Amino acid sequence: MKMTKELLKWIDQSPTAFHAVQNSVELLQQNGFEELFEGNRWNIQAGKGYYVTRNQSSLIAFRVPVASPRGFMITASHTDSPMFKLKPEVLSPSPCGLLRLNTELYGGAILPSWLDRPLSLAGRVIIGHDGVFEARLVNFDRDMLIIPNVAIHQNRKINSGFEYNLAVYMLPLFSDDPKASLKALVAKELAVDADDIMGMDLY
Repeated sequence: MKMTKELLKWIDQSPTAFHAVQNSVELLQQNGFEELFEGNRWNIQAGKGYYVTRNQSSLIAFRVPVASPRGFMITASHTDSPMFKLKPEVLSPSPCGLLRLNTELYGGAILPSWLDRPLSLAGRVIIGHDGVFEARLVNFDRDMLIIPNVAIHQNRKINSGFEYNLAVYMLPLFSDDPKASLKALVAKELAVDADDIMGMDLY
């Protein structure tokens, strides 16, 4: 039961691959694993655990046995999951004046399961100030968006099999304020200046 609760907590705190790797690294560090870097020469010692990350989204961890190994075991898993990735031009005005987020599908999603439910935002933000760049993770972890179904009289085929056009039916509503700014919202969440945000990998 304890392990199940810990797993569910980890999943809840890992909405993107970036968060999954960061949370896994924290677990490894708590258990004495040491970070290695791809560009450096490695000094591997028997009985110790090590890990390597790449792009904040991939992680390899291993432990060196004390005695000479007779074999080895590999376990692999995804850090990512199906979701919608924001495009560089994040806002897309709708015909009725609402602001939508301009997204593309990442992975193999069951599209109807995303409709009519509260959605949030999370990902990685690149901050640049005085020539120094830093990657910061953000997780709003609150209801912010929704991808609504249209009324039945606007889509009579909804109950007889329907192919969702991603650019028409699957864009999340963001705001009814035409002046709303996602970058300003992210800057406030991270307590930084909006002008210092150089790029965003948000999902």
